[in-house]
Amino acid sequence: MKTCLYQRHVNLGAKMVDFFGWEMPLHYKGIIQEHLTVRQSVGLFDVSHMARILVEGSEAEPFLDYLCTNQIEGKKDLTATYTVWCSELGTCVDDVIVYKKDQEHFFVIVNASNREKDLEHLKAQSQNFHVQITPLFDDGILALQGPKALSLIDRLFPKMSSLPFMRFLNLSYQGQEVVISRTGYTGEEGVEMYASSGLIPTLWDRLLEEGMDQGIQPIGLGARDTLRLEKGYALYGHELSEEIYASETVSAWTIKKDKKKFIGSGSLDALEKSLKKRGEYGIILIDKGVAREGYRVMKNGECIGRVTSGTFSPSLNQSIALVLSDKVLNVGDEVDVEIRQQCVKAKVVNLPFY
Repeated sequence: MKTCLYQRHVNLGAKMVDFFGWEMPLHYKGIIQEHLTVRQSVGLFDVSHMARILVEGSEAEPFLDYLCTNQIEGKKDLTATYTVWCSELGTCVDDVIVYKKDQEHFFVIVNASNREKDLEHLKAQSQNFHVQITPLFDDGILALQGPKALSLIDRLFPKMSSLPFMRFLNLSYQGQEVVISRTGYTGEEGVEMYASSGLIPTLWDRLLEEGMDQGIQPIGLGARDTLRLEKGYALYGHELSEEIYASETVSAWTIKKDKKKFIGSGSLDALEKSLKKRGEYGIILIDKGVAREGYRVMKNGECIGRVTSGTFSPSLNQSIALVLSDKVLNVGDEVDVEIRQQCVKAKVVNLPFY
């Protein structure tokens, strides 16, 4: 599959790769350069491989509240909420962002790898609720991220920079609807934009043109991953999966203890009482090497867990990783990462890394 910006990526010299069936840019001029561009100025991402699904109807709010670990019911209109969806077992179906227009009109952004699964999950769970589920899989999504992103978006949409974090607006551009939210996956200031696949190329071209004096660059999936990892953000299939309980992840903070009930809440309560819960921790390698997904993590000669994501951090000039551990770890603890049958020393640190 190709996004509506595929030919533009090719024309810009992007290295294209398969990402869950989508032909996406891995990088243009290089991952490290693109990473530092987002940290220092502004970058533009095509994230149209992710999917937008409408959830509407008289019971849309209680329905989504039932699905989500985070609180949805009672949130203000035009609010975005990051949350996890659980199975009945308490494991992670996906992590999503729920956008509330009003009590009867929502949309959800789901991961590219889970778009069909999530659509079926919504339909299956909605049987006892008065809601309509509508996929908008042909829409496009852009992310404008970096310390200069807000001043740039103001040139196209004046005063957008004053919009609070995790809020959004429905606006118009050249007579077509565009949703702009103060959200992102980099830890930097920025916005994400949702529009028809017919409008997205126009917005892409205009932002690259307007941002030339700000040093804007198109950014690929490679830097998107290193940026999110520096902030300790979860990636589905790594920190989150249907083999990992929501309370064991870096997204466990979304679980609201005072919620009466959500899918999987009973299983998560039982897990807490069993004291068998694993934990996700951040580590920085002391010795040379890069910890990759699946590498074993050792302490006192015993395997205590595995790396879920690891990379060389361009901002810190160090190797960092997230690990899922069977044992409780504390900041400052030393562990070993098994890299090519060699034990490489690392220490536990607070998240985010950067």
